[in-house]
Amino acid sequence: MRARNPLYIQAKPPPHVQAQIVALARNDPGRGPELLHATLMSLFDLHYAPADWLPRIIAALDSFSAPPFPLAFDRIENRKAVTLRTREPLVEARAFQAALVRHLLERRAPMMLGTTPEPHVTINYRGDRLRAQKIAPIGWTVDAILLVESVVGKATHIEHGRWPLRTD
Repeated sequence: MRARNPLYIQAKPPPHVQAQIVALARNDPGRGPELLHATLMSLFDLHYAPADWLPRIIAALDSFSAPPFPLAFDRIENRKAVTLRTREPLVEARAFQAALVRHLLERRAPMMLGTTPEPHVTINYRGDRLRAQKIAPIGWTVDAILLVESVVGKATHIEHGRWPLRTD
């Protein structure tokens, strides 16, 4: 079963950070900066999901509270795609992901995949066969999360919600 409309929780860089990423020589100039993101959690494919799953995730996220956290990347790596990464442990981001998973589980929100990938930003989905390279750190403070549907093969993101992060 091939993914058609996967649903993710993402962090999107602000415009000034998007501009830094777009300026990288290894960035795919054919993709708009509004598509740049770090996936914090993969949830399920909306195409195959029951109709009540999207509203259940939205309801669970409506009651989620977490503080903002930093994301910073200082390397470009070519794996299956060209990505911004770091060798730093990203402690705050990983703690955020763990808190998010706990919250969704406690509310019995549907999470068919429920994976929390190592935070990174894909800058070229085709790969470039070049070696890893160090770069000046590019980062931002994640102060909101987005629930985003990716339309596979269309380079399109559909935002289903945005939640600010705050210290309560």
